[in-house]
Amino acid sequence: MRRTLVPGALAALAALSCSGRPPRYPITDPALALRGVLERQERVHRVRAHGSADHFGPQGRIRGEVYVFVQRPDRVRVDTRAFGTTASTLLSDGTHLAMADFRGGGFYVGPARACVAAQLLGIPLESAEVVAVLGGGPPLLDGPRRIRWSDGRYVVDITGAQGASESLSLEIPDAERETAQPDAQHPRPTRAELRDARGVRAVLSFDDWSDADGVPFPRRVRVEMERDGIDLLVRYREVAIDPELPDDVFDQAPPPGMTVVPVDCDTHALPRDTADAATAPSDASRP
Repeated sequence: MRRTLVPGALAALAALSCSGRPPRYPITDPALALRGVLERQERVHRVRAHGSADHFGPQGRIRGEVYVFVQRPDRVRVDTRAFGTTASTLLSDGTHLAMADFRGGGFYVGPARACVAAQLLGIPLESAEVVAVLGGGPPLLDGPRRIRWSDGRYVVDITGAQGASESLSLEIPDAERETAQPDAQHPRPTRAELRDARGVRAVLSFDDWSDADGVPFPRRVRVEMERDGIDLLVRYREVAIDPELPDDVFDQAPPPGMTVVPVDCDTHALPRDTADAATAPSDASRP
């Protein structure tokens, strides 16, 4: 028996069939596609946010409430709370990383390197990358850039130094596909793939965009690092753009009574169980 599609179904089918089609007036200049990303970076100097973090790592799942403070280019603070009290505070000034473990009494300090961030924060990213990601946007490599259209979105490929590269996916509203000239389109980053000489290093996702103090901001930020066995999802409930922050919010002085423990990537690397115990908000958070 022959079936007839109702008009609504035909419209939906047509929308699906053209969803991957490039805009009528495509952007051909990667600088123009990245204009909104760069303007947002210039606009967002500081972020104060509150939400939750869900971290899957080699030792299992860790969940907790987080308070995030970032200041470009490389200052970050993450307070993790459990049952109404602060369990840990992680800080970076771009040169040093420090973490206060209020349950164990240790104050861990080390260079601001990705391998130290892996031990203290749970994700092997550089401080500037952490600031960019927690601040709601992708880090951008310096280097030659080219643009293409793939699977319903713009993709800007960036070639960096020493085998580093990046592919940034940007989506535009459906309303801009048919009539908007290139300079009237507003590409928004939704995914960034970071690569090094060994291959894919991290996949970053930015979803659930909404307005925060007049600035578009993703309420869901995800960091997937498959070869490190890491999957981090941050869900923001409250976001403030460029708020006044206390002078000591990034202070790395150890709290009174805490034991200072040096951390590096070699002789002072933390044992896996020690690092997990320090960063976990609560044993009860593990399933």
